[in-house]
Amino acid sequence: MPNMSCKELVSDFNRYGVTIISAEMVAASKTVPGHCDIRGMMLPDISFTVKMPSKWNRRFYMVDDTGPRGSVNHRGMASVLEKGYATAASDGGIKSYRSLACNNRQKKIDFGFRAVHETAVTAKEIIEAYYGKPPAFSYFVGASSGGRQALMEAQRYPKDFDGIVCGAPVLHLTGIQMWGIWKAMALSGDGFIPREKLPLLAKAVYEKCDGIDGLEDGLIDDPRKCDFDPEKDLPKCPGDVDGPDCFTSAQLEALKKIYSDLRNSKGELLFPGQSVGAEIEGQQPMWMGVGEESSGWYGWIVPSTSPSRYLGFAQDFLKYMAFEEDNPDFDWKSFDFDIDPPKMKYIASILNATDPDLSAFKAAGGKMIHYHHWADTGVPPLLSINYYEEVLELMGKETMDFYRLYMVPGAFHGSPGVGCGNVDWFTPLVNWVEKGIAPEEIIGSRIVKSKVVRTRPLCPYPKVAGYEGKGSIDDASNFNCVEPD
Repeated sequence: MPNMSCKELVSDFNRYGVTIISAEMVAASKTVPGHCDIRGMMLPDISFTVKMPSKWNRRFYMVDDTGPRGSVNHRGMASVLEKGYATAASDGGIKSYRSLACNNRQKKIDFGFRAVHETAVTAKEIIEAYYGKPPAFSYFVGASSGGRQALMEAQRYPKDFDGIVCGAPVLHLTGIQMWGIWKAMALSGDGFIPREKLPLLAKAVYEKCDGIDGLEDGLIDDPRKCDFDPEKDLPKCPGDVDGPDCFTSAQLEALKKIYSDLRNSKGELLFPGQSVGAEIEGQQPMWMGVGEESSGWYGWIVPSTSPSRYLGFAQDFLKYMAFEEDNPDFDWKSFDFDIDPPKMKYIASILNATDPDLSAFKAAGGKMIHYHHWADTGVPPLLSINYYEEVLELMGKETMDFYRLYMVPGAFHGSPGVGCGNVDWFTPLVNWVEKGIAPEEIIGSRIVKSKVVRTRPLCPYPKVAGYEGKGSIDDASNFNCVEPD
């Protein structure tokens, strides 16, 4: 039973820098329970929403914002409101990278980490004022840009949440913008790969890589084991004249750059390259606007429009975020991988969630499930693996006591692709936080036209799913989590 009426929060809730703009009781519908809907602002320019159901389960669930698009994630809140969670989200303090013009450092800090933290603190205070008691458990769930927010919370504010689900985090945000420029440069001019050639590329990749794990099942379990080489494994155009069934020398060179790590002229690693596996057609998220079934490269690497999705982000990032002095006239084609990365050191200290020291999060009793899709073209999967291995190196075997990484073969960025990417990551986290049951294998499923056509165990890294040698390869019960070869 609420401690006060919803509308009383407008006048009775008092916290410096926070303004409750509206407080409205929303009647129950077929999909959403009756709840108190709070809309507010925090200084200097952070919008937030808190929604509190009439029947509360004593838990707080915060969702990520929409990244550089800068809006409150109402869809994410609705999905848990009906389960009894009080929930909240912010807009990250921005509307777009472009809105950070005029050298506004405060907005950059808000976007980097402050908006999520301040929203979490404020939301918990509003929840306690409304119900008369604080949440028993607090959770954060985010992916992509929200995955970066998740890691930033664990690193900077380890006491904000008891449990965190971190998906495909853009943890090295400055690097991923350079990656977008690197790919765009590789594909410019004669190196451009048309969409029509992606099936030819996918066929060659899967013929080379699918069976490496001992099972030809249309999935590449660990792309690092595949030594796919465009120069050796793709058909070359006779006379170097472009055609539909071959690749020119310029296209082969472009592919080589995309698959290779991004390095400067000294050979120093700046960012990991693209893993193989996403070339194939699979389920894409509808928000991509490229069709439900298309190559994982389409839209992210090979543009559906001009520019590609990541080049669009990178252009504004370089103009309005990357450097201490904003330069709206910056031309992405002039980016110098020797000179410009060091100039991004300042913004990296604000945006990059790369600190492997999670000792404070562990000491606070926090638990985190981190997942990444192997066929991700939005955020290279090696980014997550490299970070997790840095944590392992620093914190040792105790890492598994509070933090586990899961890799999902065949799944694209934010979508199932051709893998078993339909996964409930949250329930295992709750069981870990509230019951002390550490997650082992987590079952993922592949759903086609509302029908489950395959299930597969997803294993805590570095373990992988090993086929027992009998029974259907579409049934998770015929696999075990085993140490990799």
